[in-house]
Amino acid sequence: MYIITIIIAILILVAFFEYLYALNPARVPLHYAPGHHHIITSYLIIYIFSAFFAGIGIILIINILKDSVSQIKNLIYKRKQYIKTELDNSVGKAYESYIKGQYDDGIDLIKKYLSNYPDNLGAYLLLAKIYKHKGKFKESETALNKALEIEAGNIHVLNEAGNLYEFNKDYDKAVFYFGRALDFSHENLYAITRLKDIYIKKGEWKNAYKMAKLFLSESKDKEINKKEEEVMLGLKYEFGKYLLESENDTERSAKRFNQVLSQNKNFVPAYISLGDVFIKKGKFQEAFDLWKKAFLKTGNLALIIKIEDTSIKTSHPENIIKLYQELIYENPERWEYRLFLGKLYIRLEMIDEALSNLSAIPSSIFKDNSLNMLLAECYLKREKYYDASINFRKALKSQFPVKLPFACSNCGFVSYSYFSICPSCNFWNTSNIKTSGTLYETGSKDEFKNISSFISE
Repeated sequence: MYIITIIIAILILVAFFEYLYALNPARVPLHYAPGHHHIITSYLIIYIFSAFFAGIGIILIINILKDSVSQIKNLIYKRKQYIKTELDNSVGKAYESYIKGQYDDGIDLIKKYLSNYPDNLGAYLLLAKIYKHKGKFKESETALNKALEIEAGNIHVLNEAGNLYEFNKDYDKAVFYFGRALDFSHENLYAITRLKDIYIKKGEWKNAYKMAKLFLSESKDKEINKKEEEVMLGLKYEFGKYLLESENDTERSAKRFNQVLSQNKNFVPAYISLGDVFIKKGKFQEAFDLWKKAFLKTGNLALIIKIEDTSIKTSHPENIIKLYQELIYENPERWEYRLFLGKLYIRLEMIDEALSNLSAIPSSIFKDNSLNMLLAECYLKREKYYDASINFRKALKSQFPVKLPFACSNCGFVSYSYFSICPSCNFWNTSNIKTSGTLYETGSKDEFKNISSFISE
């Protein structure tokens, strides 16, 4: 059909040419250059049709050139897009390498990408993370600085810079970058959290409290906010403790401790520190009454230890002796109270009373060697060497050397000193003596250094 149409069009054109030729038979001269010799003489219709076909030819050539240029541009564009896609894929592959821990491969891919696109902020950010995990802090710092040159107020880069310096324990610089991130975005909960944790590590309790308060004002998550309120309680306590220990400000510190206890009646560290306030004021009986009341309320043995130590230091052991006797009378099944009393009597050189209490404890009650150790010490002081040696031998055969650890109820961290905030998980009010099956935690025999050290602690 297409060919027939062309043939018909050609026939019509030829017929039209013949028609015009018949109407215009005259020949017309055409000068194509100066002079008499540069002349062509032909029919007018020839000139007309020649111009017509020349115009068509020029139009066709122009269109062909346009199409050719367009195709060449399209090929160049596709090539660039292909290269860009390949480079973009290299960033994705670099991230995969980073996740898999193949840091060198990731670095090579990112550098290849940046050689073509040196202003890509995301690539520098990824490069900084890879260098950080590889332990190359200087290179990571350089990558972050380049990213900040591209966009000085980018929150992700500022947060990552804070992470880098915190990871490297350069807390002042970490605070600076997290602070800048917070300046650019007051809703930056990540920066607020990191700043709060850094202030806790530095013991800057007032600043940490401000961050916790800011977090609550910005966060909308009720579950998270509930946990943050507990953190704020701990920070309020730590600030009170700082006022007491560093500034000797008993009034302001006592106010903080009472505020904490008004919010949580079982916050043991606040009871302990509030008792210390009474001790500083010379109100020993008030401190004893407070700790006794707190122990009966919470059952935390750290309060018993505190009462015992303070009673001996203040030359008022009758307070703790009476309390132990009351506890033994009211709780005859709690053999640890009798053990504690026996240990106290030894500290006070009341050996007969110690033997009387310790001998009443069934030998199979405790899994550790505490009972044998205490009995041996008593017999040694009474110069009953045979009985002492029997109990020392039993203690040495025990697989459970004496220990009296405080353990975190949240993460299991163990320490031989009472802690108000767990050094491992940063939770407050989680410290208590372990009582699972026995009063004492067990350990390996090689940890057993001095058979009488338990008594002198």
